[in-house]
Amino acid sequence: MRNTSIILVVLHVVGLPALALAQEPKPGLGVEAAAPEPQPLTGRIERIEIQGNTRTKDSVIIGALRMAPGDSLTAGDVAELKRRLLNLKLFTSVEVSTRTEGTGIALQVAVEERWTLLPLPIFTSSNGQWQAGLFAVESNLFGLNKTLVLGGLGGNRGGTLFSMYRDASILGSHWTGLVLIGASKTDRERRVKDVVVDGYTDRRFDIAGTLGYQLTPELNVGLGLFSVTNRPLVSTVGAQAPQRGAVHGVTVMAEYLAQDFHFYFNEGLVARASYREGVRGLGSSRDLQQLSLFASYTLPVLGTHALTLTATHGLSRGDPFLDAQLLGGVMGSRGFTSASLWAETASTATLEYQVPLWSPRLATFTAHAFVDFGRVKWRDSVTRYATPGAGFRVYIRDVAIPALGFEVVRDPESGDLLPVVAVGFGF
Repeated sequence: MRNTSIILVVLHVVGLPALALAQEPKPGLGVEAAAPEPQPLTGRIERIEIQGNTRTKDSVIIGALRMAPGDSLTAGDVAELKRRLLNLKLFTSVEVSTRTEGTGIALQVAVEERWTLLPLPIFTSSNGQWQAGLFAVESNLFGLNKTLVLGGLGGNRGGTLFSMYRDASILGSHWTGLVLIGASKTDRERRVKDVVVDGYTDRRFDIAGTLGYQLTPELNVGLGLFSVTNRPLVSTVGAQAPQRGAVHGVTVMAEYLAQDFHFYFNEGLVARASYREGVRGLGSSRDLQQLSLFASYTLPVLGTHALTLTATHGLSRGDPFLDAQLLGGVMGSRGFTSASLWAETASTATLEYQVPLWSPRLATFTAHAFVDFGRVKWRDSVTRYATPGAGFRVYIRDVAIPALGFEVVRDPESGDLLPVVAVGFGF
């Protein structure tokens, strides 16, 4: 399950469009108000003209517009078309205009592409544990809005190699695809009041593939296969290691993405649900059932502030050591040391308020305050907590990736304040 958290971080962070709400001029604040834009023409679309896309294929842009020659353009469509293109996360700016063309109109689309092939250094540190690594992310592979991620992490608790390929439209169709491959050798340590009570060295290889179908522009459902092979070792803190084994099974998933992407926050709702189960008939040596639910809603406040509520629920039934959910050091459980809070069942929630402080030309600096709530059960123990914290973040404009984050979090067990530092997209 630890590789899954890396996957979600990559999918959330890759390529937010550089459209900072904090940068929008406001009349009355020392900035001259812009002249009203001319109203777009309406009528039958005779042709679509696209400019500025040196890498992105015309077919990707036209597909995102969801309009073609012969369709009718109404007065409110231009703003909606601009929103759809920005939500591709491929462009720093989009302009949509119209002009007379024969008996109808021509739809003119001008885009400014952002740089999508990015080397992303990562560093995270929390309570004596650290990780560093490098990922290469291409979010517009072949100019077709496909994502490829390759990279790895290493630290004082082991290392992980990870790769992902995501296809948002297979051969231009409504079918989608996702392939994940991961290999790791890491020390797993369960802590209670910062004392290690269980531990072993986990060696595993994960591979999964999902074929999805885009039912609506927001809703994607899918079915896939997965395989997890474990070869654990005894660690210095563990009396024994779990037995070796492998699980092969099926996955079902649903994803609802209804967010508008801005520079430093994503407005609206995102929700994901997945369930996977090992199948003995496919060669599994043990039983496994895992359910994962995630939902997050962000509401703009005062124009440039952001209020976000995030909730998760996870259920894992299998080997209590090999298949435990690893919490700590991530949203919902930041007050615990990374991967030290093990769970068979975990429910978490986070309420966060983010405020932009300063927006020079290259970046935006923000401050945020949050509270993580949780109920975590592992075997016969139950942990409940409410953990407040606060921090700062820096968002780089040209690549729209959180480059640096610093947070101070209250340890729910000791009450101590813990500093957490992240570089890249580790937080």
